[in-house]
Amino acid sequence: MIAATLVKRNREKAGLSQRALAVRSGVPQPVISRIESGREQPGLPLLGRILAGLRVEVTIRDRLADHRVSAEEAARSVAQALAGGNTENAFRTCLELADDLGAVTSIRLTELVGDRPALTGDSRYDALVAAISEDACERADIPVPAWVKEPERRVDRWYLTDIASLRELADEETPPVFRRHGVFILADELARA
Repeated sequence: MIAATLVKRNREKAGLSQRALAVRSGVPQPVISRIESGREQPGLPLLGRILAGLRVEVTIRDRLADHRVSAEEAARSVAQALAGGNTENAFRTCLELADDLGAVTSIRLTELVGDRPALTGDSRYDALVAAISEDACERADIPVPAWVKEPERRVDRWYLTDIASLRELADEETPPVFRRHGVFILADELARA
């Protein structure tokens, strides 16, 4: 029924009769009638001819709608959480990013980290988003996007733990990629409870 609605709505917006659309598109009027009534489902070539006759451009995207958070979306959510003073939600968003990037194919991962995220307003979280993204790329053995290596995606030293006695352990356990970004974590710190 998507094709029926698409054709009929755009034909009516264009102020065309089915007969006029048939002339413009080269598709017989009875076929257009069957499509608009839902009795016939056109293939893409036929639908394309009809829509070309209506001068309607349709784009088919090959992106998977899997509801995974991208680095760009995560940075935006972190910025909003931080603007509201909610560091817990900001960190939770980073956990979600780590989970999502670790649960997709390398092709999907490339899409999720491909767009350069805006800065969050807190250099520590910019470094964390970059470290999570770079870590996922290294694990998947795919190229790391250039934005990850920007100087503003690094901090001098940020421990995710507030417990002073655990910082020494974080010094030992922090993976090299996180260390490069100045983010020091415990081995299980990015795992969800």
